[in-house]
Amino acid sequence: MGKYLVFFLALTLSLSLTHSYKAQKKKWTILYYAAGCNSSESDLMSDVQEMLDAKQDDRYNLILLIDRTAGHSEDSLVLGENFEDTRLYNIQNGEANRLNPNWMKEEDLNLGDAQVLKDFIQYGKATFPAEHYMLIFRSHGSGTAMCADNEQVQGDKLYPAELTDVLGPSESVDILGLDVCSMAGLENMYQWRPGESKFGADYVIASAPLSGAWAYDQILGRLGKDESHLNEGEEFIDPSTVGPKKLATVFYEEIKQNQVWASWALVDNSFIKEVKTAFDALGIALTLENDTLVYQHIKSTLAYHHNTSNDEEIARIGFPYLDAYHFCSAIKNDVQFNKNTRLKAQLCLNSLDRLTMDSYYGRGYLPETENFEEGKSGLYLIVPLGKEIFSQSSRTYWTHTSWYHPNDQSEQGNAYGKYDWCIDGAISGNNKVENWYEYLDSLFDEENDAGGWSKSISVVKLFPCNNYSDSLLLCEYLS
Repeated sequence: MGKYLVFFLALTLSLSLTHSYKAQKKKWTILYYAAGCNSSESDLMSDVQEMLDAKQDDRYNLILLIDRTAGHSEDSLVLGENFEDTRLYNIQNGEANRLNPNWMKEEDLNLGDAQVLKDFIQYGKATFPAEHYMLIFRSHGSGTAMCADNEQVQGDKLYPAELTDVLGPSESVDILGLDVCSMAGLENMYQWRPGESKFGADYVIASAPLSGAWAYDQILGRLGKDESHLNEGEEFIDPSTVGPKKLATVFYEEIKQNQVWASWALVDNSFIKEVKTAFDALGIALTLENDTLVYQHIKSTLAYHHNTSNDEEIARIGFPYLDAYHFCSAIKNDVQFNKNTRLKAQLCLNSLDRLTMDSYYGRGYLPETENFEEGKSGLYLIVPLGKEIFSQSSRTYWTHTSWYHPNDQSEQGNAYGKYDWCIDGAISGNNKVENWYEYLDSLFDEENDAGGWSKSISVVKLFPCNNYSDSLLLCEYLS
């Protein structure tokens, strides 16, 4: 009789635990990765306060991993004390409840290490299970990398391909929110494409130029019933029923409403493979065109290097980003190109239109332009000034983009490489242009044949950088 009682109790406990697990599972868990271990910390603390003010609804989870450092904010009120290490919190009902999981064995983690990110995502999914997940990066960004941890000797940071090297498909998310500057590149979208055997995201929110922090009080105010955070004409969103596309749209709408001076794009990343295919075909077609004509369009395309430096030469080498839609539009409309090339440019435009759910270009802060088409523009291509010589090093702009490469560049310092955008669809060393990257390589690199992938990687430090105050992270490009 005793053994049956033990079995009955064990079964009852098992059912109880199962019921408890299902009861805890919610529609959404938002994972907020806050690398405040640089000059972004001061604004970051304001963001956390906005979350505490607005997150009053317990029908979704909001988990905060935050790293702080000395020399910036001395705030001791938002999270109860001023600290200089890494903390983990569950934000609910206006309170930040600290969590101490086993994986956080060190007090001060390196948020520039993708393994820390992986541990955070795995913990968040296991401990706060949900039907859908959103991952938000909050820190500085530069296009090539984000979330620099300046407490590390090398100022470690997260690179696009580092994420896919370390994270797996189980760490994939429905929405990727890039609350950092300058990450809205086609190369980044393709690196994090969904449906692969590695990390990916279905929807992405990103900015091509410099941008500001999101208004979390307004965003989270839509996910509940607190009318103080609801603007006229807005509707509440039920976090227990809202799907990924709608939630991504709500975040984007509030960003657009509160950052009228900036430029943001909302991406349906299921179309990025189509975009990649179209640009590879365009690159092959351009090999038959006049290089000087192509170069003229590169120089005249809307570029997202502005407001980074008073010296345009420095800005151009630091942020070699061209608006993809404007570039293709110019080619399509230029009768000096042959019909096939113009057709390939039109196919790129069609695919970009499907990829970009919405986008806008602010007025009053960004340079005036008539070349931004809302809902189509807003995503960039990495295209430097190529063969032009950078005066401080007497080297071409192309050699200074050593980080943009199909091969592993992680030993070169402030680089990583391994972009799938550069790798896929091409074979190294066969002297053929087979994808967009190989086209640029053939156009700019006079020292190797097309498809040689032998871009120079010599490291030259051009001027000293202040790791704590250089919020634009320009230094990492200049080596």
